[in-house]
Amino acid sequence: MSFPLFLLLIGVIVMIQPRTKRWQSRMEAHFKGNEKRIKQRANTFYLLGFAFLMAGFAYLYQAVASS
Repeated sequence: MSFPLFLLLIGVIVMIQPRTKRWQSRMEAHFKGNEKRIKQRANTFYLLGFAFLMAGFAYLYQAVASS
């Protein structure tokens, strides 16, 4: 039962990460101010986090339904 909760937690963390000041400053330095690339990377993290959330909900549903 802890694995689905772990996936949900990781999903939320990965989705929130691009909004932090530290992440933004690192991406700004890495991409040398290219806003398009920074936005693409943020969207990638958001989609990855959303995938973790969906997997967590699927495992949670499976665990609850099989009980």
